[in-house]
Amino acid sequence: MGIFKNIFKKNKSIPEFDFIETYEHKDKYFSRIKKWNWINSEQISILEKDEKGKIKMTTMDYWYQEMFLDANGQITIAEYLSVLVKQFQDSKMEIPTDLDKFMTETLWSLKNDLKAIEFTDSRVQLKAEYKDPIVKS
Repeated sequence: MGIFKNIFKKNKSIPEFDFIETYEHKDKYFSRIKKWNWINSEQISILEKDEKGKIKMTTMDYWYQEMFLDANGQITIAEYLSVLVKQFQDSKMEIPTDLDKFMTETLWSLKNDLKAIEFTDSRVQLKAEYKDPIVKS
């Protein structure tokens, strides 16, 4: 029984997340600021017009997509870490020790590289055009 106790204990342990404690944007809320649509049942694309008026579609890796879809303006970055931890626990997966750093880097990239989310000091309601996928008529 002792060997199984150690195995189960290891899988349920939550790492100490030190990075998030000093992250300067940890108390910011994050929200979507791009239109998007489902490509198939598992993948979305962000849609935007370029300077010439042409539609540009951008697809994302899994975690970028997950965090983009979770960017509802109602939760802080620090609070979001708990959401990700729960996802790992619910999936019975080991929680990465650097999950806080990975999360903040991904959110930062969504904000600055893809310009798909924004950080705010307080909760915001998503604009209707960003809340749901684009409906094809």
